[in-house]
Amino acid sequence: MHKLLKEVVKVYTQFQKLGPTYLDTFDNRAITEATFEAVKTKQLQEYIKKEFKPIGDISMLPIHLEPEHRFTIAMFALRPGVRMPLHDHPNMFVLSHVMNGKGERESWDIDPIDHHQQIEFRKNKGDSRILKAIQYPKLQLKEGDNCYTTPNKCNLHKFSNIHESELFMFLDVILPHYNGVDRVINFYEPFSENQLELMGNPKTYQRHPIDVDDIREFIVQ
Repeated sequence: MHKLLKEVVKVYTQFQKLGPTYLDTFDNRAITEATFEAVKTKQLQEYIKKEFKPIGDISMLPIHLEPEHRFTIAMFALRPGVRMPLHDHPNMFVLSHVMNGKGERESWDIDPIDHHQQIEFRKNKGDSRILKAIQYPKLQLKEGDNCYTTPNKCNLHKFSNIHESELFMFLDVILPHYNGVDRVINFYEPFSENQLELMGNPKTYQRHPIDVDDIREFIVQ
């Protein structure tokens, strides 16, 4: 984990200096390699084996929670047939590395003409609204694969477990993390071709509830 944390800190430091656009353009090969090496370490594998207990359709195991929402590393697991709701990552970078099973990622971006509606919704919430959007081809994922989310490419995504019997498990490196201020998660549902409905909470989302205040900070040194 040392190498991965070092790379994440480097990227976060540059993000602080250069802003969100840096997360769209930086060379992600080093952080990808460090992630691949981290998931193969005996230390992390033993930690996951000991601490991970799937509860509900979607489970999450924190691995590193950095103070002040700077970044988070966590593992997610979806039971067979389960789909995450479509959600966004405002001004964030996410590297998702598949650790087990087979899955599918669907990803979208909001048309720039409607970015102001996202910003207004985060500030004021209120009624749902319909936004113009760009959908990308579905991505089939297997163990060892990676996919990326950046501020302006595939910023909205959802994962599905397409295996009949195995868990779909993936490690997320998220930087910066949601902070409840300018990085607030929103959920979406397809409305029509090239349109999404933006809402505060998903209409259907079965998962084990996670209270951030109750999460133990599992930090793998």
